Amino acid sequence: MSWPNLLLISNMIGLLTAKIISTTMGNDASCGRLHVRITVSPLIFNGAAKYLEVSWDNASPLSGDWVGLFNQDPVNNGVNRALSATRVKSSSGWAVTRTRASDVIKSEPIEFNSRCLGVWIAYVKEDNITVLTSNCLRTRPTWMVDMKDELSPMKLRKVFIPGAHDAGAYERYKGSETPVTKYSITQEEDVLSQLTYGIRYLDLRVGFYPFRNPVWWVNHGLVRLHPLQEFLDDVKKFVRSTQEIVLLDVHGFPVGFNYDRRVHQKLSSYLRQELGNLATPTTLSWDSTLGEVWGSGRRLVLSYNKKEVVDGSDILWPAVAHKWGNVDSLDNLYDYLLGVDTSPPTDTSWSAMAELTANALKIALDSLGGLRKMAHSVNRNVTQWYRGDLGVNANIVAVDFFRGTAIVDAAIDWNSRRAGRMKCPNVLRIAAASPIITQHLTLARPSVEGLKLAKGAQRNLR
Repeated sequence: MSWPNLLLISNMIGLLTAKIISTTMGNDASCGRLHVRITVSPLIFNGAAKYLEVSWDNASPLSGDWVGLFNQDPVNNGVNRALSATRVKSSSGWAVTRTRASDVIKSEPIEFNSRCLGVWIAYVKEDNITVLTSNCLRTRPTWMVDMKDELSPMKLRKVFIPGAHDAGAYERYKGSETPVTKYSITQEEDVLSQLTYGIRYLDLRVGFYPFRNPVWWVNHGLVRLHPLQEFLDDVKKFVRSTQEIVLLDVHGFPVGFNYDRRVHQKLSSYLRQELGNLATPTTLSWDSTLGEVWGSGRRLVLSYNKKEVVDGSDILWPAVAHKWGNVDSLDNLYDYLLGVDTSPPTDTSWSAMAELTANALKIALDSLGGLRKMAHSVNRNVTQWYRGDLGVNANIVAVDFFRGTAIVDAAIDWNSRRAGRMKCPNVLRIAAASPIITQHLTLARPSVEGLKLAKGAQRNLR
């Protein structure tokens, strides 16, 4: 049978040999089984955003194997009408496709039941008939309650929770970026959508503007973005519409606080007014189990990064400990996160802040290309790290442009393993080095970042 009429890859940036830490065979989130997934690129191509990416792990490819993207379930409808195809030449790989999310998802109404969004991925054998495994791009609004029996015995600080760094710094791409938005927008989706796609930890920074109406805003640093009320309304709607547990961490106060406890007290009162009847009581703690949180009848864990305000409060928990490397290179980020994994906090919930940070000079020079490009260079690696050994002990993992990762699925799979629901073979520990092919289609011109990735092949993916 001839190869189907597919979009062929026309521009391969390079073969990137992964430099991976010593890992355990099968010690990944899928127990070493073949796995495929769809993610959404944060990059901008030809003035458009949200191109779909395909990736695979744990393949044993034969000549002619390929991964395809489809607008119908390939298991039930065959593989002859693929939207795109990527030849599989390595055990793990990743590619950007020509297909945008809007090409296949005509609308994304907020619904609180898990569903496929109209686009599938499949690993197809060389006979162009056999599908070894498939998956779809989907929402995850109920993943915790779907695993309630497994999650209930786990402590809050021992469960794997997918998170959004600067969750309130969101904006849909509008055709162009400004110097400000390039370094202040960290998410493409609003807060309700983040939660619907499976995020359960929200990192929030609040600004106080006493001469504005409203006075409370979501900030990223000094940049004022959205009224805080909009953020809180999204959280309330989701918590009231589902049985999910959500962690809301009020972690930064970049404007208007000036070490003034009275402003913190005003914010505390506002949070009580808006969230008090949903907030998990402080009679529980980070050592409590998820079952105890469900049992309390209030499933919003509201933490606050100011000890004097937390002390004595019945709804404000001590803040999540941010493990933030403050680095701007992939190597340094990996080294930092590995160090955290080796010696994590033992007395509180903690978050691995799995994103790059640009310093003032690099922002001024735009030498890193903005947060979208920075996230693009990190996210597929973060997925690999936390589907692999770094996922074994992870608590919270917070990322930029979370749909460019598979961090939600990694959390679900690792929690299944921790609960004993997913059994893996008992195998020896070996040093692994899986090659990754970084592929871009015609639309994806070789960017400076892409060329750097190819040049630095040995350092690209730890």
